[in-house]
Amino acid sequence: MAVAISLIVTILENLNGFLKTDKEVIKMAKTFKAKKWQILTKIIIPANLSTFINSLKVNIGLSLVGVISGEFLVSKAGLRIPNCIWRSSI
Repeated sequence: MAVAISLIVTILENLNGFLKTDKEVIKMAKTFKAKKWQILTKIIIPANLSTFINSLKVNIGLSLVGVISGEFLVSKAGLRIPNCIWRSSI
């Protein structure tokens, strides 16, 4: 569950960053006959490196939320506290 949450957020944030790359710089590279691979590696990825790092920082928190919610959904014993300890405290 944590992977699904983190992966979706990372893909959407990076896609948004890729779409917001300066169009004039891409147009300039196309006038100099740059190939699509060159535009991607020389312009788009370096311009969005900070977006990628920021999305990884956000994903740390989202992963923890996903792990905790996944634990609650699948486990039958809650946080896996042994029954003898649980019953003695009640």
